[in-house]
Amino acid sequence: MKDKSILIVPLLPFGWKRLAFVFFPLPVLLVIGLAFVYPDFDPNETAQLIYGFWAIGFGILNLTREKEEDEMVKSFRLQAFQTGFYWLIWGVAALMMVNYLRFGRLTSEIFSAYLVLFLLNAYVYAAFQYQKFMASKS
Repeated sequence: MKDKSILIVPLLPFGWKRLAFVFFPLPVLLVIGLAFVYPDFDPNETAQLIYGFWAIGFGILNLTREKEEDEMVKSFRLQAFQTGFYWLIWGVAALMMVNYLRFGRLTSEIFSAYLVLFLLNAYVYAAFQYQKFMASKS
């Protein structure tokens, strides 16, 4: 299976972390600028713009190589993705329940691919950092 190039995900060099951190404040500044240029800009579009940028930022962080990439880190990375998908399922279910209780329907304008990708990448990043933290404590 190692010769199947589609199954091998190349990790980005460590320096990409700097670029990833640019994606967190940038959409906020962009939204503020858009508010001045287009005062009637749709608030739902604003949220989607922020979710999209944050999803890209967390995605880059998740795919960035650690300073020391050994088998333990690879195992942490795999477990973080599994944990991220697990919490994504519960997170989306919770959002659906809140929408149902609040608006009487399961979906709303807030549900989008941007939101789901943001949640997934945030959960994966949090799980990976937590595993590294717990490993450093012991």
